[in-house]
Amino acid sequence: RIDTSTQVQRFQEASSWVDKRCFISDFNRDAWGCNETNAEYIEHGIDCDFWMNFEESQRDNVCLSVVNDWPNRDWCCGWELWRQTSQDLPLRVFGKSPGFSEPANSIEHLRQIYHQSSVFYNTSLHSPVPTVLMEAMACGCAVVTTATCMIPEIIENGVNGFMSNDENELKDYIKKLLDDEELAIHLGEKARETIKDKFSEDKFIKNWNRIFDDLYGAKK
Repeated sequence: RIDTSTQVQRFQEASSWVDKRCFISDFNRDAWGCNETNAEYIEHGIDCDFWMNFEESQRDNVCLSVVNDWPNRDWCCGWELWRQTSQDLPLRVFGKSPGFSEPANSIEHLRQIYHQSSVFYNTSLHSPVPTVLMEAMACGCAVVTTATCMIPEIIENGVNGFMSNDENELKDYIKKLLDDEELAIHLGEKARETIKDKFSEDKFIKNWNRIFDDLYGAKK
């Protein structure tokens, strides 16, 4: 198994001949030993037209999580953390985890699941940012999440979601939102605004086109 320092060293050696280095977040750029002087980053893009295009109805007062193969990916997805912090809570879980949960029938079904759930709970431990977290935010879910990797670049605690790495705090945040519908709606709206303003698909495409145009211009 290659350790992290070896991977970073090999990346630095191999990247000496590339024209442009671009990462998916400021966190990832730093993790690979780069900075704003020698690399850029372009954050994820979410199809706001799709995820936000749903006729709103009463949300079920449940705590939703969406993870594939969750029990077998504790090291990165926080299965044991979820088990410890979700006891005695009204839960809804989707994802392909045989014997535990089933995936949504379609992407449209997944959108419906988000829009019909009041709270989305993310327990990822080793992922820049799970796409499902950003999808849930686009759908107006109030989110409770671990504060790992690039998530602190997206969530401002208490403003557009709740964020912590403390088990007791995470559970308290979930209970707070389940008990306060007005707060859940408010944080869900702020989460949706965050995705629309900062992580839209249009912005993602525009930034990548700028990178391609710069490279093409440099080669002419």
